[in-house]
Amino acid sequence: MNNNQFSNILIVKHGSLGDIAFSILAMASIKQKFSNANIDLLTEEKYVNFLRSSNYFNTIYKDNRRGLIYSLKVIFKIYQNKYDLIIDLQNSKRTNNYWALLKLFSKVKINGSRSNCDIQYIIPPQGTESPQIGLYNQLKLIGINKIDQNIDWLSTNNSAINKNKIILIIPGVSKSGKHKQWSPDNFAKLASSLEKKGYHICVVGQKTDKETITTISNECRQIIDLTDKSPPKVIYSVAKKSNFVISNDTGPGHIAALSKSPILFLAKDNVISKSNLSEYENGHFILSENMDSISVNYVLDFLNDKKLLNK
Repeated sequence: MNNNQFSNILIVKHGSLGDIAFSILAMASIKQKFSNANIDLLTEEKYVNFLRSSNYFNTIYKDNRRGLIYSLKVIFKIYQNKYDLIIDLQNSKRTNNYWALLKLFSKVKINGSRSNCDIQYIIPPQGTESPQIGLYNQLKLIGINKIDQNIDWLSTNNSAINKNKIILIIPGVSKSGKHKQWSPDNFAKLASSLEKKGYHICVVGQKTDKETITTISNECRQIIDLTDKSPPKVIYSVAKKSNFVISNDTGPGHIAALSKSPILFLAKDNVISKSNLSEYENGHFILSENMDSISVNYVLDFLNDKKLLNK
């Protein structure tokens, strides 16, 4: 497919911050391939300002995935805009239902992995490929064979990060992801040990992570506390300046991984985690069926073995 085949394109991406992180390079590659096209985005309201700063999109439409009437209005807006290509990076049951209804009135081509997509990528069994690889294989069907690695738009200056030998710690998880969290006490002991080795500890998180981050702060002489001051661009930029990153398997961790700095994920030993983490050349991971069974000493030994300490 050549760059001029499609001139009015809609990209669709909802989901968690991790889902957004998995799709950023795909979005960059679409923009590079179809550089002369009008490219719009349909996403959730909470990601609008973040993704607008990429300058990949002419217009960003909000879809907060509510009830039937709301969804019908979203579908009608898509129909009104007369797209000639929709790239579904979400590939959910919801978006598949959107396309079933839209195709009753429109001849738009839809690229995705669900049954109502015209340019359909048949996904292999779960865990066979990472989410990123799945999206890259989907995009090959519309002629995108090169993944654009340039995501400099994610960089931002942060005056709080003015030290050397920084370790970024991402100890929080979403409310539904508590089973994936390494304990705050373990993070605190690890942070204290690393601080004694001469590192400066930077911690990011949301207001809901305040208790966890206080636990870490109480064990350390001084941390760089960016609680509630760490949107995705700050996480990425701090990670880029860090010697390495330590994180649970969580959305902010996947944003940090895009920085190419070494990152250690502490994660559940299951098919989904293995798939999510398999893509990163800069990634390391310790997996366990029980997060409490990962000891602080084991993590320190792992960091030494991988030569991440004292680099």
